[in-house]
Amino acid sequence: MTDEASRRASLADVAAAAGVSAGTVSRVLSRRGDFSLATRRAVHDAATALGYDRATTNRGRRAHTDPRLIELVLGGLGGPWTHQVILGAHERAFALGYDVVLTKERTDPADDWPARVAARRSSGVVFAIITPTRRQLDRLSDFAVPSVVLDPRSDTEPGVVTVGATNRQGGRDAARHLVAEGYERFVFATTALRYRFGRAREQGFREELARLLPRARVELIDADWVGGVSRAGIRRLVELSVDARLGVFAVNDAVAHTVVSAVLHAGRRVPDEIGVVGFDDDPRPPGGMPLSTIRQPIHDMAALAVELVDRLGRGEPLGNRQVELPTELVARRSTASLGP
Repeated sequence: MTDEASRRASLADVAAAAGVSAGTVSRVLSRRGDFSLATRRAVHDAATALGYDRATTNRGRRAHTDPRLIELVLGGLGGPWTHQVILGAHERAFALGYDVVLTKERTDPADDWPARVAARRSSGVVFAIITPTRRQLDRLSDFAVPSVVLDPRSDTEPGVVTVGATNRQGGRDAARHLVAEGYERFVFATTALRYRFGRAREQGFREELARLLPRARVELIDADWVGGVSRAGIRRLVELSVDARLGVFAVNDAVAHTVVSAVLHAGRRVPDEIGVVGFDDDPRPPGGMPLSTIRQPIHDMAALAVELVDRLGRGEPLGNRQVELPTELVARRSTASLGP
């Protein structure tokens, strides 16, 4: 289909392709009404194939004066992850001619920040470290403000544009590395908050271990999100490493550094008896051991999210609404004696 034909796609065209009424298409795309997952997927698939975007139709036409302003809505401020998100988003926005406004998510359910976004007539929204509610997405849709979710914490509805990393593949790479380094028992160090990306990392880790070592078991050790393994967890790590080399894959680098510190304090040797792989490739804390980790391209993910907001605002069809950028294993001293 040519670009000209794509721009002419109408609500009726989408309805015919999806096999539903035009009213159903309108309500699904504006996230109103209670429709089955199959119906929602059919509508979004048809809209994507035809290059139809509600933000470019007459009902959803945006203001003629674009303020060139992108909102970056964050679940929290501070920390290396957030720093890379802000840096990546700002650099790409500047290159595209936008300014960036930081908006922190508030716990007050009465806070109507989508209305403030509309009042500022923002060009688009990038959500980072949060998953917007259906009501928030509905409000943005009403105001014809395009949005992209960066590294969502939970599963999103069909049609929501997301940018993430290959978390599942990262888990596989961690498992393959630990097996190659000669570790025989395995632990996944996670948190009580089972976010979507953490579940994907664990799933990939378990899948690859099952393929390489069918008899291997993976135990779970709980930790706080910002680090902090319980005494019982530390005792279990020590027990598992007494007569076999133990490989630990942590849900993030903060947990991984805490595990390394705890087992060293308990008298175990890293990496000889216990090897640890993290996730993120955050800066090393003062005095911390160089950590093997799965590097995710946080800076590039944020930059891409801004680029997608820009494309949505200009009415460009997106061939893929769930984009994942590749992760990379970085081997260091916490698993490899000869590592840097």
